[in-house]
Amino acid sequence: MNIATTMASSSSSSVTPGVAGRINYAQWDKVANELEKDVDKEELEEIAQQKAALGLDGKYARSQSEAEERKKAKDVAETKKVLENYKKRENQAVQNFKGLLGPVPGPEEETTEKALGESKTNEKDATVVRITRDRMDAGRRVLSLTDTSGFSQKDTIVLTQDLSLLESKMAARMTPKKYGDDAENAVTEPEAPQQRSIYGLIKVFIQNVHNCTVLVKCKIITGTLELHNCSNVVVKIDKDATVATIQADLSEDITFEFNDAPSGKNTMLPGKNMIYWGQDRDDRIFHAGVKSMRVRVVRDGFVETERVADYIKDGATAPGNATLEEFQFVTSVVNGELSTEKVVRAGSTTGKNTRAMTERELEEERITREKAATMAIAMAEDMIKIQDKDGNEIKKIEKPAFETVDDEDIEEIYASMTKVEIDEVVEECELNKQRGNEAFGSGEYAQAILLYSLALDKAEELPDNDSEKKLFPRDVVFCNRAACFLKLGQHEKALVDAVRAKEINPGNLKAVFREGLSLHAAGRYREALPVLAEAHKVEPNNKQIKQALQFCEVRFEKENRKRMGK
Repeated sequence: MNIATTMASSSSSSVTPGVAGRINYAQWDKVANELEKDVDKEELEEIAQQKAALGLDGKYARSQSEAEERKKAKDVAETKKVLENYKKRENQAVQNFKGLLGPVPGPEEETTEKALGESKTNEKDATVVRITRDRMDAGRRVLSLTDTSGFSQKDTIVLTQDLSLLESKMAARMTPKKYGDDAENAVTEPEAPQQRSIYGLIKVFIQNVHNCTVLVKCKIITGTLELHNCSNVVVKIDKDATVATIQADLSEDITFEFNDAPSGKNTMLPGKNMIYWGQDRDDRIFHAGVKSMRVRVVRDGFVETERVADYIKDGATAPGNATLEEFQFVTSVVNGELSTEKVVRAGSTTGKNTRAMTERELEEERITREKAATMAIAMAEDMIKIQDKDGNEIKKIEKPAFETVDDEDIEEIYASMTKVEIDEVVEECELNKQRGNEAFGSGEYAQAILLYSLALDKAEELPDNDSEKKLFPRDVVFCNRAACFLKLGQHEKALVDAVRAKEINPGNLKAVFREGLSLHAAGRYREALPVLAEAHKVEPNNKQIKQALQFCEVRFEKENRKRMGK
């Protein structure tokens, strides 16, 4: 039925009874609108079909740049989701103690001991609140003290030594979890995962706390304590505690006292001789926007060194859009005395500049590098051989005299780094590698990737790039990170890491195996087969490799039959 017939039919049946020849125009308009919608719908469907045929329906990118933008957007969304999940898990690990000593007075009320008056402070004895294991909920290992105020520094919150016995279970070996469409599902893990325990708090936060003392007597695994928006607070670090790094911000009248407290190196190198806080260069207090901060190092009951820092008096500046309160200082022990210095190069989480540096440290680094360069030139010239005028006799140039290089420097410096610096870098790499293994064993693959990446980035500082003998096993870390990428379905990234691991160490069988698994997971069975076969040739009795190879052969044959139409 065409439009005219439909309209005529509608008009003839729409005559108002009792009035000859009158047409119902409202009904006419209604039918016309419906027909117009039908036509528009047909046109839209036809256009959509044409776009789909041309690949313009939005399902596929219309250009390389659009494809890259889509991939970026997808990666950002996935990363955001991972970070949100990680933040959620992190919050679940925090035990918050709020108002332990009483509420924080409002802005109209004075909070100092002087303002409270002797009659007020003498009305009650000093309050002592002890936090022990039984006050910590299961699985919560990050402790947060917030929103509380005592009457004076006599009121004390004690983080008891009992907290050092808090236990967290960690997998001692990497045992992947299984997910759908995962190539590693075909691999049987022959051994059940073993567990090991780590003890103590992970980290401590102190925020909006006033007029009290916080006594830390327990082990803190990361060695880190953060303090924000506090006033008239004394933080005492006991000999049984392990606080190496403190970050203090936007606070006033703060005291940090280290009573025979150990250096952070004691937490990382168990079994070593006892060294005290301040004897290692990584024992530091970072602070910004802090007025009247007193730092005191006490040994055997005597004050060994003491200093008062104040961001105004110490010369804070406000470059760019920053404020004075954002200017970063670091207080540490230098040559046996506490010193407050400006941070002239902020640290980063990746790359070569991971350590925040002061002007003094940068100058020391420059001098060390100059000595290394001088030494390298001296060694090179010492090895140069020349011929005499007759072209027969070969003699060696005598080693030139360099006043700035002595035998001790030559022994200590290795390609621009001292042995101590190399050991510190290797130690940090090993620590992040171990933490990555623990995260992997717990199924925290995104966190493991981050820790492995930190280890690899730090390893870039080592002077062994052109050496056959590596100071740190990068191939193992690349191989482990490849396993993480496999678990997260990022097969191409897994392949890149596996190949890199094999380039560094061709004898790393796991790297070959991971390369084969990555190709298999990406559906590249033809390429995966020879790689897995290579691994099987090296270890023919390895059941995991054998099963993966068989699994790949089945997939390859199935793909071939499908391609040939059989």
